[in-house]
Amino acid sequence: MAKLRIGALPDDRPVKRTITFTAAQNNLLRDYAAAIAVQDGLADAPLAEKLVPAIVERFITTDRGFRSRNEKEMSASKAENRSGLKGGETRGDTSVKDRPAI
Repeated sequence: MAKLRIGALPDDRPVKRTITFTAAQNNLLRDYAAAIAVQDGLADAPLAEKLVPAIVERFITTDRGFRSRNEKEMSASKAENRSGLKGGETRGDTSVKDRPAI
């Protein structure tokens, strides 16, 4: 069968988390939701259950330190895949694990 252009689909099943906010954090979240409602002309403020995942995603995707660290790890992983070697191995590596049992 010919290889399809689209690979494996990402796992997009929701994952339920339970988090606890301080009263001050809850007030900030409520104020933020109210500001979104005013900005977007909504009758009701968005629920925290909808707002928190969006805030977390936005925070993580715009974090330069995290992004640069991830890019370094990805480029190192790609380099390993191109060479066919695992991290720390060299072409001349003749460790016992690669030798056939006699």
